[in-house]
Amino acid sequence: MTSSSPPPTGSRPRPKYSPVQVRRRQVAAGGCLLLVILLVVVSCTALLGRDGKGGSDAGRGGGSGDAELAVSETPSDAPALSQLPGKGTLGQEENLGIDVSAHQEEIDWEKVRGDGVGFAYIKATEGAGYTDPRLNANWRGARQNGVTPGAYHYFTLCSPGAEQAEEFLRAVPPSDDALPPALDLEFDGACENRPEVKEADAQVDAFLEKVEEAWGRPVLLYSSVDWRNHYGLGATEDRPDWLFQDGKRPAQGDWALWQVRFDGSVAGIDGDVDIDVLRLDVLQASGAE
Repeated sequence: MTSSSPPPTGSRPRPKYSPVQVRRRQVAAGGCLLLVILLVVVSCTALLGRDGKGGSDAGRGGGSGDAELAVSETPSDAPALSQLPGKGTLGQEENLGIDVSAHQEEIDWEKVRGDGVGFAYIKATEGAGYTDPRLNANWRGARQNGVTPGAYHYFTLCSPGAEQAEEFLRAVPPSDDALPPALDLEFDGACENRPEVKEADAQVDAFLEKVEEAWGRPVLLYSSVDWRNHYGLGATEDRPDWLFQDGKRPAQGDWALWQVRFDGSVAGIDGDVDIDVLRLDVLQASGAE
């Protein structure tokens, strides 16, 4: 039996909980607090990711897999077709597009799509340590207005190829519903290094290996005449080609992307823009789509 009488004067009341019970309650309370903190952190991270302030928007859409790439079509009466040489017509499995960077400044992607542009290659990174400041805005704008995006990296010989690949992948994670990544090989940048052919090939190959492993698709290759004359394309064989040919279609029959001109004009873009034609069937045959 328990007594309900008050304790004698001067004695301490019996504790409601034993020391063991107190410790258990402290541990439980600490665990609950930790769980609340984790939930807050996760929620904030998700919100930051959605508004584009907590990471790159480019490439979001799922890792590489077996999804078939769909490229927005160019209507036969699209105003932008006037940028093509001759009669301004596209062949079967061909789409009209552009390639852009921060050089074009702010782009009205709704007008770009309204002009008939179906895809856009967007500059992501250059060398190591530089991400194009318009990458995320351009990627979001293209996607939101039905223009299929792809990303390209401007390669330099002043940074290791593997390091450049890591920068590119941080900026543009793999995505099934984006065009395959592209590599731009030119001498027009600030880097003046000209290593031996063997070393240049090794650095290009290091970039390609990392990016292709991550994306699960071959990288599209763009190279200037100066690069090809100096280095050839030993490290880039058996990959889809992005060729420049002004005024007429490239003589090489298996091109995947044709850069038609540097001085194109498209609604929604102030100033000149590069005009391109994509052959989706060639990308599919190469495994790059």
